[in-house]
Amino acid sequence: MRKWTVMFLVFLLALTGCSGKSVQNSEGKATKATEEKTIKILTHWDANNSKAFDSLIAEYEAANPGVKIKLQTVPFAELLKKITSSKLSNDGPDIYHIYSAWLPELARSKAIQTAPENITADIKQGYGENIKNSVSIEGNVYGYPTELTAYALNYNKRLFTEAGIAQPPKDWNELVADAKKLTKTENGKITQQGFGVITGWDSGVVHPWLALLQSNGGELLNADNAKAAFNSPQGKEAIDLYKSLLDANALNPEMSQSNASTTGGYQNNFELEKTAMIIMANWWKGDLEATMKDKYKNVATAPIPVGPSGTKPISVFYSWLYSVNAKGNNQEEAWKFLHWLNTAKAEGQSSRQGDWLINQGILPSRTDDQKAHKDKLDDPFIKTYVDLLKDAKPFPNVMNGAEITAALQKQIEGVVFGQSAPADALKNAESQINNLLNK
Repeated sequence: MRKWTVMFLVFLLALTGCSGKSVQNSEGKATKATEEKTIKILTHWDANNSKAFDSLIAEYEAANPGVKIKLQTVPFAELLKKITSSKLSNDGPDIYHIYSAWLPELARSKAIQTAPENITADIKQGYGENIKNSVSIEGNVYGYPTELTAYALNYNKRLFTEAGIAQPPKDWNELVADAKKLTKTENGKITQQGFGVITGWDSGVVHPWLALLQSNGGELLNADNAKAAFNSPQGKEAIDLYKSLLDANALNPEMSQSNASTTGGYQNNFELEKTAMIIMANWWKGDLEATMKDKYKNVATAPIPVGPSGTKPISVFYSWLYSVNAKGNNQEEAWKFLHWLNTAKAEGQSSRQGDWLINQGILPSRTDDQKAHKDKLDDPFIKTYVDLLKDAKPFPNVMNGAEITAALQKQIEGVVFGQSAPADALKNAESQINNLLNK
């Protein structure tokens, strides 16, 4: 008798274990606990960005018992390699935060999943046509757009005042003249450079130069993105501008270095007020505020100076997106989290992603987020970028985009470090990029 009693109790316990514990879901309804799932997100954010995201993770986990969100970060320079290697395993990250230039390659290799119908419909409704296209290949949407990044001239008002310069340069003649006035040397060495560039980071090298090229009437590629177009009179003037600044001793290559996290010397020198002007993206606003503290008040932004063959400032922009690993184990839950993150908290409000972006000084891409944060987008630092977006051109979304950027980076850096003549650099880059476009 005792034996059967014990067996019956074991049976009841088994039934209880199968039934699970009643919990509250995100809508407050009772539901059964399921096996815990961990959604892994792979991104390149720095410590400040990641820390600011922690509160969103905590909010989602509290509303969704049994789900954990784990943020994995690697330096930007390692992100594509990490994605490429992880796609070989179904135990890799569930969500990739990717640079849109990598989209053609990742879509072709089937590393990322096309968005489900409900996500595709939300993206088509919630974002501008050019933004939607930046996360699509052949009509297929691959994820939620996150941020828009454009480039503008950043300058130090205090250094300008000390040099007797009343306003930022509007054209290249003023840029070179101002850079000379803003440069200081000690014992033949530049201690304060009038104009700074970035080296060691592919996009940080190419995008500022491309913004100057486009503001001089030039283009990176031809109309159908099939051939390099920068080895042109406008391109020669753009690369000669760097040579002119070097010859004038107003640009110090030793102060230009980036690190694998896309920070480093170029940023430190601007924050320490040793660089008077630099063309840089809007996302570093948060870093400048955190590091410069009271001295941040000296920072201002201005449109890209117009070249001799240009008519108006034309910046370059790119976007990022959240995509889901095509081999991941938690695809449904990953899309659910991304939908929660990127849709409005309530009618007329921003999404949580929009809040996070704007608080990092990054331009949100969702139309409703931009409306909800209009007051912050009118911030003097950010407003320049918003205004430039009206005429800005996206970095071309083509196969081998990363390799194309790296090829041009190498040739521009050759000029900056005095290893290549400007004309030779453009010719070499043109040949390499045309080969990549024809692959």
